[in-house]
Amino acid sequence: MSKKIWRLAGIGVLLAIASAGFAYWYGFMRKEKPIEKMKPDIEISADSLFSAFSANEKSATEKFGGKILLLKSNIVSVEKDGSGNVTVTLVDPMMGVTCTIDSLEAVKQKTEIAALTEGQPVTIKGRCDGMLTDVKISKCMVVK
Repeated sequence: MSKKIWRLAGIGVLLAIASAGFAYWYGFMRKEKPIEKMKPDIEISADSLFSAFSANEKSATEKFGGKILLLKSNIVSVEKDGSGNVTVTLVDPMMGVTCTIDSLEAVKQKTEIAALTEGQPVTIKGRCDGMLTDVKISKCMVVK
């Protein structure tokens, strides 16, 4: 009888180790799907998005938060930081919509980003992170 208990305990330990290994891999090692391969959840103008957050931030966060958006608007400004990230501001420079293109994506889209100018219409795809002073869109890319 004691051999049976030890055998079952050994199997239980092996299952626990395998489960922990899978949880680690699934939680930390899997790669996020690139933004260019993700289908937008919502297509909206930057003005409408900003208006929704200005009117009711909680409701807008529930509706747009974490979603992949396809935004259309005119560019207010384009800025590069020292890390190579590019921020495209839409709607209003003080309180509007800011779209951050990370440095890796900026390298891939060098030509598209170089062509961006103030006042020009643009379509940007990215993930809505909610509102601080402006609506933050991350993991962005310029859509051709």
